[in-house]
Amino acid sequence: MKILTEQEKQEHYNATIKGGIKGAGIGLGVTLGLSLIAQRYSPNFRKLTLPIKAFLVSSGTSAASITLAERAGLEYERKKYGYYEPEKQISLQEKTSLQKTKDVISENRYSIATSAWALSIAGSLAYTYNNKYLSLSQKVVQARMYAQALTIVLIAAAASISVTDKRKPRAPAGQDYWKDLVAAEEKKINEIS
Repeated sequence: MKILTEQEKQEHYNATIKGGIKGAGIGLGVTLGLSLIAQRYSPNFRKLTLPIKAFLVSSGTSAASITLAERAGLEYERKKYGYYEPEKQISLQEKTSLQKTKDVISENRYSIATSAWALSIAGSLAYTYNNKYLSLSQKVVQARMYAQALTIVLIAAAASISVTDKRKPRAPAGQDYWKDLVAAEEKKINEIS
């Protein structure tokens, strides 16, 4: 286990903040651009109140900021410390299609959740649009509730995949996994010096 210095903590923090600011800029640009296009070409979007329009823009901005901040922090850690690769690694041909799917989902869980949220907003708006007994603001609130429910299910699924992630090597019963980690770290130290 490595104990981080204050400088390493600050570098990680700076990389994460830089990624978050970049994500906020991209998210704001994309969502503001989409809302301006919708304002011009969609009569239904023009009927929305200003707070709902602001919510849509701020949601996209926040999602992009959080996602890119997380990615920047992980990228910094991987550049600084590298990946832990056990000696016995399963080759790609030996993996089942289910394991390959889990790996892809595990690597891209935040992007999948954000995309599914955006698609669920659009889909639920289309679904509630046909209900003639609801006002426009009620339709938007109803669509948001459907999207939140789907997002909670996706986050729970991502958490369960993270818990059962097979990429993290696990020691068979009766073996000491920590010995492999110590040996790998000693090997790295010996290669450096």
